[in-house]
Amino acid sequence: MSKRSLLYCCIAFVVTLPSYTQEFELWGNPYIGIYSYNGITTNGYYTLAIKEQWGTQLYAENWRVTVRLTGNIVSKDGTKVFPSDKVGLILTSTEGQPVINIPGVNQINVPYPVMLLGSQERDLVNGANVALSNKVGNNFVYYQFQMNFQLAAIGGGYLDILDDDNGNKTITYSAPFEFKAYIGGNVFTIHRTYDILQVHKLSTNANNYSILVDPATVNMEFNTAADYVNGKNITYPNGITVKSNVAYQLRVSSIYPNLSSTSGNILPLDLVRIQLSDNTQSISSMPLSGAMVPMLNGAATGSGEKKYNLTFTTVPNDSRIFNIPTEQYSTSLLFEITPQ
Repeated sequence: MSKRSLLYCCIAFVVTLPSYTQEFELWGNPYIGIYSYNGITTNGYYTLAIKEQWGTQLYAENWRVTVRLTGNIVSKDGTKVFPSDKVGLILTSTEGQPVINIPGVNQINVPYPVMLLGSQERDLVNGANVALSNKVGNNFVYYQFQMNFQLAAIGGGYLDILDDDNGNKTITYSAPFEFKAYIGGNVFTIHRTYDILQVHKLSTNANNYSILVDPATVNMEFNTAADYVNGKNITYPNGITVKSNVAYQLRVSSIYPNLSSTSGNILPLDLVRIQLSDNTQSISSMPLSGAMVPMLNGAATGSGEKKYNLTFTTVPNDSRIFNIPTEQYSTSLLFEITPQ
């Protein structure tokens, strides 16, 4: 069975959000069925919706939506606790009406996934440079803005103690959520407890492998003519650390299809190249892509670890970044380690 562990890293980021509404709603109940040590993301969504009725005015320049847990993620029998920092939410799409007034993911995103760090309140949406408004022409129309979030769990050996210890029963874990919308001076709160995880009997012969990426955020700033003429080159020594008792493959992909700004402008991913090296040689170099691309195949590290230098570059005189709006363009990267 193919097994993998996922780690998310973000390149750049921006956001500045909205203010006021009448309703804040939640629907959907996706859950993760865990059958192996792989990372997994649900196909279904939690949908958070902001609504305003026809004829009443909504204009919000300062708003945010948050999530936190009000208790542990606990098995139904109360004997096991699933670590909250292994579970997160990913904003994958927005929709609603009127369509012309609905912010897109690129306008309101934050570094995803947003991991559930216990009772710590985490921003799901924060600081978008786009107002919430139900004004179309001279009319204030019915407004419904939906944000669709997938639930994700990171794979790994930590799952060993979270399945059934004595048999083949499925262990179901429940999580008490608190979602809040801060819109102007108003705060809307939703409390909901969901069965979010079902851990089935896992193999007891789990391979042990992990990946650590540091830094979590990469900034490439073009401030001078020389930056455009010569290109940028930023290296993070020992930026990736791998531990594995088996041979492994490292892969990377962009979660989003473009580098995008909060105002909706986009640039192609392949403007940026990513490179791995150790202290003796360059191991791989490739443009960023929306596909999951192999970076290298490595041998087992035994009881130790293997470190790689992580470099991000742009090519000199790339005309695609000439005469574009001065903004911050960003995406999020997903790193994956898979035993071979």
